[in-house]
Amino acid sequence: MSRFTCDWIFNILVVLCDGKVVCGCADPRGERPLGHLRELPLGEIWRSEAVRRIRRELNAGFSPFCAPCGLKRALADHEPAPQRPVDLQVLPRIFFEPTVVCNLDCLQAVCAPGANLSASRARKAFPLDEFKVLLQEVGPQLIRIDFFNYGEPFLHPQALDMIEHVKQRYPGIYLYTSTNGLLLDERKIARLANAGIDEVTFSVDGPDQRSYERYRRGGDFAKVLGNMAALVRAKRQLGREVPFINWRYILFRWNDSFLQMARAKRLAARIGVDRLTWEITDHPAAAASVKFQIGTPAWKRIVHQIWDTSQIGSALRRRRYIARIRPGPARLATRVGEKAELEVLVKNRGGAAWITRAYSGRRWVRLGAQLHDADKGLLDLNYSRAFLPRPLAAGERARITIELPAVGQAGDYWLKLDMVSEGVDWFENGGSPVAWLPFTVSE
Repeated sequence: MSRFTCDWIFNILVVLCDGKVVCGCADPRGERPLGHLRELPLGEIWRSEAVRRIRRELNAGFSPFCAPCGLKRALADHEPAPQRPVDLQVLPRIFFEPTVVCNLDCLQAVCAPGANLSASRARKAFPLDEFKVLLQEVGPQLIRIDFFNYGEPFLHPQALDMIEHVKQRYPGIYLYTSTNGLLLDERKIARLANAGIDEVTFSVDGPDQRSYERYRRGGDFAKVLGNMAALVRAKRQLGREVPFINWRYILFRWNDSFLQMARAKRLAARIGVDRLTWEITDHPAAAASVKFQIGTPAWKRIVHQIWDTSQIGSALRRRRYIARIRPGPARLATRVGEKAELEVLVKNRGGAAWITRAYSGRRWVRLGAQLHDADKGLLDLNYSRAFLPRPLAAGERARITIELPAVGQAGDYWLKLDMVSEGVDWFENGGSPVAWLPFTVSE
């Protein structure tokens, strides 16, 4: 790969449990450190010359630092490297590793006990008091914390204290965790739900004990399903939309039959999780699903249900965000410097309810208009938004008037109309059709 690009160093830093700071989750042993918290505060590492140099190199299409990493994206012949700011002051997101230790022995996983990943850390867990100091520095500007990396986060004895501290002191941070779910119990589940954590993913790779434990060795399928169901109940008792609960199912050669996947769908629907998604893997190589490798016909059938495709797609029909959008006119016209209004009829054709209020301030649904040029090149992703007049359940429809800001230059444009789950994703990325409307601006 002679030329490549990557988004990580422009958006995220990863804090390992011993205080080492790396770029990306594909450096499990911390072999390419950017700094250490015992030497520099995280914000200074983010603004350091070492990090700025990597950004400059990626803007040029190649960085030696990134060459060993599997997260980068190859640039096609003659494709220019994306140009992004080098001098970034505010760190928007961190991956935080509470502990590197895990309670399972997943098949050939880098964090399995036999891989001895913990030997690469100077300590096995991040202290609560240091976590509070870290948040005091970067918390006011953070947009998101991914509360996991390698290891099982809830093996940390004070994991819930950390989660509660984030949501009490910095409630605007989007707090997400991924877990095997086996260390939760009724008391911990109640604390987790009450804390207001935004999203929890359970990793459950199979619809029964036999297929599940082939990868998650030492796991208890019935227990993790019970814990997912308990978190769903706790959330409903609080009357909140959070935590948003995912069931993530890695597809292997032993759990990828349509019958097994259908059974997982039935179980997920019965439990009441918000989302079931499939994950495609090539590790371990001998265990990878052949049927669902990227580009195969089977993969194309589930592409909008795959974990990495979007933040909104789901294998659960009654949990999908699908819209039908019908603008009133066939063409819209206005003049330079003048606002315009557009009437749009929308229908909830998926199963997920479209909410208009949210405890978290996210996941409420609005109509969005994106502005594109005459060749459908994007000019303004967030050109305009319009509120729903009321929440919409599956099958319901509403008529919405969206106000369009004035355009400063005459010409032919396109409006791309789509629904958006605020703070999460556009419906289109989950497989929902959009509406295109020609838009003329005259002198």
